[in-house]
Amino acid sequence: MRVLIFIFIITNIFAQNLVDIYRFEGIEKVKNILEKKLQSKNYWLNILKNQNVKFGYYENPSFILLCNKSLKTLKVYETKNGKNKELFEFNHIIVGKLGQKFKEGDLKTPIGVYSLIDKIKPKNTFYGPLAFVTSYPNLYDKILGRNGHGIWIHGKPLDGERGDVSKGCIVLDNKNLVKLANTINYKDTILQIYQSPIFATKEDIASILSLIYKWRYAWERSDFNTYISFYDKDFKRSNGDDLKKFIAYKKKVFNIRKHQNVKIFFKNITIVPYQNFKNLIIYRISFYEEYYAPNFTFKGNKEIFVRKRGDNFKIFIEK
Repeated sequence: MRVLIFIFIITNIFAQNLVDIYRFEGIEKVKNILEKKLQSKNYWLNILKNQNVKFGYYENPSFILLCNKSLKTLKVYETKNGKNKELFEFNHIIVGKLGQKFKEGDLKTPIGVYSLIDKIKPKNTFYGPLAFVTSYPNLYDKILGRNGHGIWIHGKPLDGERGDVSKGCIVLDNKNLVKLANTINYKDTILQIYQSPIFATKEDIASILSLIYKWRYAWERSDFNTYISFYDKDFKRSNGDDLKKFIAYKKKVFNIRKHQNVKIFFKNITIVPYQNFKNLIIYRISFYEEYYAPNFTFKGNKEIFVRKRGDNFKIFIEK
């Protein structure tokens, strides 16, 4: 109770200070103060203080599926308001061969982070009553040249037996698959597949949130040098451009926007520790972006990947 009272008092003092600053110095001064807050790692550490970010940071309620290839388990969580609730665990699932999937036909279930992009009723009863289609190969996989398709979460044959063999899919008992389908909203579900799990830390999440708001601040103001400093030397864009080509493209855009009023908003931010075979510290960041400039508007989903080099994160993949 004392903590709540303290937060209430501090919040009201801060709000009152902002009112006074607005009265005497105007709205731009208030905006600058709030921008600095968003760019502060300590601000985000305070926001995350009572949150569990082990499986990532989710601004909207979501479901998380954790597939452990080594233990052959699938755990199902619901995350809401920074709290993770385990709903159930499926044991003795069937997965492909151990190791990272690289190509079509290697019989391996991929390691990484994926969305569920569709829920279907397979035409072939071998795959059970329904199936969830995953986003493999995702942006990261494509940049690394991995291929293949048809990685599903599906069931067992409706009319016959199958061995404990998978060509790369995640296979559940049919009753468990139906239970899963009746529980999750597949459009708001993140699938993390691993052999040895990589968990997020509050330090990392706070650093990344601070970074993306510094990045946005430089972007809005067409501060080219600061903007480019957030990118990794091995950066790749979804269209295949490397850092050199990306810099040339962005320089032209920034020169056009230099004296224009640009506004950028990020909504529904999700930051997920990217499961990988080499235990690199990588996070996948997705959000809904609204970009407003004279004669140009963009509204849509954005996806970037950051990795840690020393103490800092850098953007190394962007869509």
